[in-house]
Amino acid sequence: MILFVIFLSLYIGINFRIAYVLGIIESIAIIAFSFYRFKKKVGLVALATLLVGIGISFIRPNYNKSTYQSLIVEVKENYYIASSGLEKLYVYEKAHAHEIGDIIVLKGYKSELDFSTTESSFNFKEYLNSKGVYSQFIVTSSEIKFANPIKINKVRKDYLSHFDNDTKALISSLLFGISESEESTSIFRDLHLARLISNSGIYLEAFLSIFIFLLSLKVKEKYSILGGLTLFAIYSAFTFPRFVVIKFLLINVLKWVNKYPLKSKFSYLELLSFLAIGFLLLDYHLAYQDSFFLSFFIPLVIVFSISSFKRIKRKYLKILIPVIVAISFVPFAIDYYHEISPISFFLQILLSPLLILFGVLSLISFIGVPLYPLLNGYCQFLKDMLLFIKPICFKIYAPSGGIYLKVIYETVYLVILYFISIGFIEIYKWLLLLSSSLGILYLVPLKPLIYSSVTFINVGQGDSCLIHDKNVTVMIDTGGLTYTDLATSSLIPYLKSEQIYHIDLLITTHDDFDHYGARDSLIKNFVVYNYQRDYQYFPIIIGNLVLYNYNNYPSLWEEENDYSLVIGFTLKGYSFLIMGDAPKKIESQIIKDYPNLRTDYLKVGHHGSKTSTSDAFIKHIQPKEAIISCGKNNKFGHPHQEVVNILKKNKVTIRRTDMEGTINYSFI
Repeated sequence: MILFVIFLSLYIGINFRIAYVLGIIESIAIIAFSFYRFKKKVGLVALATLLVGIGISFIRPNYNKSTYQSLIVEVKENYYIASSGLEKLYVYEKAHAHEIGDIIVLKGYKSELDFSTTESSFNFKEYLNSKGVYSQFIVTSSEIKFANPIKINKVRKDYLSHFDNDTKALISSLLFGISESEESTSIFRDLHLARLISNSGIYLEAFLSIFIFLLSLKVKEKYSILGGLTLFAIYSAFTFPRFVVIKFLLINVLKWVNKYPLKSKFSYLELLSFLAIGFLLLDYHLAYQDSFFLSFFIPLVIVFSISSFKRIKRKYLKILIPVIVAISFVPFAIDYYHEISPISFFLQILLSPLLILFGVLSLISFIGVPLYPLLNGYCQFLKDMLLFIKPICFKIYAPSGGIYLKVIYETVYLVILYFISIGFIEIYKWLLLLSSSLGILYLVPLKPLIYSSVTFINVGQGDSCLIHDKNVTVMIDTGGLTYTDLATSSLIPYLKSEQIYHIDLLITTHDDFDHYGARDSLIKNFVVYNYQRDYQYFPIIIGNLVLYNYNNYPSLWEEENDYSLVIGFTLKGYSFLIMGDAPKKIESQIIKDYPNLRTDYLKVGHHGSKTSTSDAFIKHIQPKEAIISCGKNNKFGHPHQEVVNILKKNKVTIRRTDMEGTINYSFI
């Protein structure tokens, strides 16, 4: 238990600067627990470990060199991560042939990580930071000093080439932790199945158990386990640096050493804590990764569950533990999907054995048994079954709580299991009641009922505005990017995180792709009651909202942007004007026909292009704030300096989605 306290203290200390307030609370709790439950020395050790963790978290090596001799530690199709000393660098190189384990001399220069991102989509910079990568290296020349003879990527590709796209995507996710195709694995993602199986490594335990059983028919258990671990070590080389596999291999090696040479000197909890401490001291950035958290938390949940429910018969305990593990995954489901599904929860428990079996068969085929047709058929069977079940899986949307929700939830969960194990019935009952009540309250969509809001969603180089007034939701434009589906990657996750279940009215201002590109996918994958883009149907009254279109000049329409709708509305006493891509000639006509038109908030026309936003127009409408929706480092140079100067000259506050991300105005 002492090693466990040290592990928790180190983990809390490392996360202290990311979750400062939560870190203070947890630090006080772990130190108080250590002094109360153990001797004074343990409390002091916990305090010292906590301080060490805090100190470690501020270490950030940053060499200023033009030449690096580096070890490649991670490889993707168009980039790799090179480690030089204690520093890791992101290196972009399209269609390179490098392998993990290559030693390479890089010449060039460093720069800050700089990536564009959209609302609710994968944040590549945060991902790299969580791996300890804070700089990118621009290569002018490179030289390979040592080439890894084991062609890991080639072996993977050759193996995956035997499968159809759906099977390939699922196997890539389970065996190698690689997302091959969002579309192919969407059914498993929607029902929250594949990520739990993949990140927890449950199928690895099943595979090793089967292999050890088969070997034990011929040799002693001691050697059958060793043989299984040897085979597993070969597999792990082709998944490196996938953490869940490395951790699974090492913990089983420690268990073997502890059981045979050391004669079971240490408990499983001590081995787990020892390994976790070693990992964190080797690379503290692991503490920021969900794979680390799940790889250690799920075994802890199982250990505490066995201790807490030791009076239950073994056969019933085997059923109970998957339920407890599935419950522990709830905050991660909310963080990944912005939703939970009560029915999917039970499906996880009922169908996990089928997916685990798929993972086991995939692993067996990877080591040389040709089960390719069987796996293709099995994958299709799983998809057909889940597609049949999917319509009954209603979902409850929830805001993502990030690290705070995960840590608070899992801490309370472990505390409840701990109090059950030591027999403090009254305490754990009250804790269970309190946490359940708070959980239900968290899922109730109070914010949409209390607040009205106007949100300019960060869709990169494009426009999307969301208006929400009590139970009425209107979206003006959807944005559109050629390299990703904004509906599924950004808009729908954002709507779910805001606990919005439907769009009453979708409007697109005109037919430029960066305004309507995600429309069809949004209508297909979300509840959209009405769609409109015809200027003749305005004004539109929906709930308490009245939407006006100020571009009623067909005689002036020559180019695409000329007939862009210009939509105005008032919400809670504040006026908004959405310009779409309307050019200056439309602005001039609006000035003439609407002499009293004023606005508090202006969504600047054409992403800040100099073709819109004349000085005369700004003087006329007198906005307090101007919102410019554009992509970071976009090729068009939006917003143009001319427009920025006009806004500044007229003392208009400028807000930009490329700098701030999503911009929200909320009113009670």
